[in-house]
Amino acid sequence: MNPVAKYFSSLKDYSLSFWILCLHMLLFFASFNLLIPEMNSYITSLGGAEYKWMVLGLWTVAAAVSRPVSGKIADNISRKSVMYFGVLISVVISFMYPFFLNVAGFLFLRFLHGFSTGFHPTGASALVADVIPKGKRGEAMGIFGITITLGFTSGQAMGSVVKMNFGIEGLFMTCGILGLISILLIGFIKENKHTVQQNALEKGYHTRWDKMIPKWDEVIGPEVMQPAVIMFLQANIAGVYFLLVPDMSEHLGFENKGLFFLVNVGVVVVTRFISGKLVDRIGARKNLYVSMSVLAIGCFVTGSADTGTEFLLSSLIYGFGAAIGSPAIMAWTADLSNPKYKGRGMGTMFIMLELGFLSGNYFAQLIYDNQPENFYNTFLFGMTLGIIGVGFLIFTRKMPLQVFN
Repeated sequence: MNPVAKYFSSLKDYSLSFWILCLHMLLFFASFNLLIPEMNSYITSLGGAEYKWMVLGLWTVAAAVSRPVSGKIADNISRKSVMYFGVLISVVISFMYPFFLNVAGFLFLRFLHGFSTGFHPTGASALVADVIPKGKRGEAMGIFGITITLGFTSGQAMGSVVKMNFGIEGLFMTCGILGLISILLIGFIKENKHTVQQNALEKGYHTRWDKMIPKWDEVIGPEVMQPAVIMFLQANIAGVYFLLVPDMSEHLGFENKGLFFLVNVGVVVVTRFISGKLVDRIGARKNLYVSMSVLAIGCFVTGSADTGTEFLLSSLIYGFGAAIGSPAIMAWTADLSNPKYKGRGMGTMFIMLELGFLSGNYFAQLIYDNQPENFYNTFLFGMTLGIIGVGFLIFTRKMPLQVFN
């Protein structure tokens, strides 16, 4: 059997629930990513150009605050209940955007919308860690990550198209409708509640309060701090791109502000398939050496781009680096997480993701200051973070790690 046929044959090991969960993630991530390309222009039209970093920044604050609670609920009550709550918030807020027509109201909704990603992905990540076959964590996280990437990319690519054809209100409505479709799929995903119920009993949790409100040692998983630090650095770099790509696209004459992410989708998908397999074979750390190095190079190339062609070519480098890193971080976190605290482990990783987005957005806005001549210096900041990530991986390579099987 040739390698390609063998690979697709191995996909039979995954359950139907896994594939439905992947489809659900694609639709959910597409829904709220529709908004990203047009939000800088929208808040500028409302008179808040200096608050661009808050469009994603306030979102990430809400997400980070809610991670510990969502992680504990996912560990002790239900993975799916956390997912339902997160998607429901996203749907409701999406339909509310057209009614808040000033900067303060819009930013308030962005903050509330952040609770959707504070809850939903924590439950989904804990759930996927339950349903994947043993020995295939890297591959499974790669496939899982691909569906998220496709949702992210398709949302970003279509956001400007939807807005051009249906207006900003049509964009908000489309976001809400996709969320409604994704929430229906959750009902078809099987969840083994025995594990979470057993976790709650072993820890002596008998009331809803005990199962929902985290203690300090349930907020942060120290066993996953190494991948969490790398996640923080990669999220900072992503925050720089999220803030600057729409404005740089407009500056270079692109009407579709999500084209940058659409161009690299093929590279991202292929790379995630390959990198997921490589994680299982050579380990997450070696993948992340490459990922952080390529992201540093990508930042330099993007910041140096003077033409639309150079800008879009740089997206291939960025996409390659990000695609190598994501499944490695998720698989590494899943391997290191205590089985009884999977929600805590994944929650820790996502807290660092949100804090990284916040940090990257804030410092990028500080350096950029809405001046196109500052694009290069802002991406230079991202390049520095990539170099720091490589140094961190080298420095910590001999530190002992406890791996839970």
